[in-house]
Amino acid sequence: MNHLDKKEAQGLVAEAEEVLARYVQPELGIELSQKDYDKTAAKYDQYLGALGVTAQRKMASIVKGLYPDPKQRETLRVIDVGAGTGLVGVELQKIGCRHIDALEPSRGMLDVAKQRGIYTNFFCNFMDDKQLPIDENTYDCMTIVGAMGDNHIPCCALHEMIRIIKPGGYIINISRAANIKICSDYIERLEPLMEQLEQEGKWRTINKDVRSDMDFFGTEALIFVHEVL
Repeated sequence: MNHLDKKEAQGLVAEAEEVLARYVQPELGIELSQKDYDKTAAKYDQYLGALGVTAQRKMASIVKGLYPDPKQRETLRVIDVGAGTGLVGVELQKIGCRHIDALEPSRGMLDVAKQRGIYTNFFCNFMDDKQLPIDENTYDCMTIVGAMGDNHIPCCALHEMIRIIKPGGYIINISRAANIKICSDYIERLEPLMEQLEQEGKWRTINKDVRSDMDFFGTEALIFVHEVL
C-alpha cells in the first residue's frame, strides 16, 4: 500500500473488512459466498495486503519445521486446500516446495492462482464429504489457511482430508480461533470429531495452538497440526 495515500489506504482496509466479512455471513450460503469470491478475486491480494495478513508465511514456516531437509521439501507432494489466489503457494515455493496442487471452489480465485505458475494441478472443487477426483494416499502434506468457517469447509470434510493424505503425512490448518465458537457447524462438533478420529487411529494431534503474534484478519489464529496414521 506504499503507493496509496492515507485516505486511500484507509478506504481499502474498510473495503477489505467488508468484503471478507461478507464471505462468512451464514445467511449468504455457500453458493453466493463463492460467487462473491469470484467477483472479488482480482482484488483479493490487495485486501489481504491491506489487512497485513501474515498467516501464509506462518504456514510455510510450519511446513519447513516439519520437513527441515531442503531436499525432502523439493520432493513433497502438497495440496493447498482453499488455495484462493495462491498466496500460500507463493510462500511454499520460497521454502523449496516444487510439487504443489491447488484445490479451490471459486473459479475466479483459481484463475488468479493459475497465473502464478506455481501449482501443478488445479481442482475446482469444494472440500466436503463428497469424494474428490484424487486417489487416496496421494499427498504428503495438506495446507489450509483461512478456509474454515461459515460457508466454507464443513466438519464432515475431515474424513476426505485424511483419505488423500499418505500415512505419516500432515494436515496443517490455520483458521480464526473464534470460528469454533461462532460457526454453527463447528460448535461442539469440530473438536469432538477431531478427537474421535484420533481415538479411531485415523490421525494424531501434533500441535494445537492459539496465536496472537501474527496478523490473521485482526484476530487470534488457531493452528491445528495432525499427522495421518
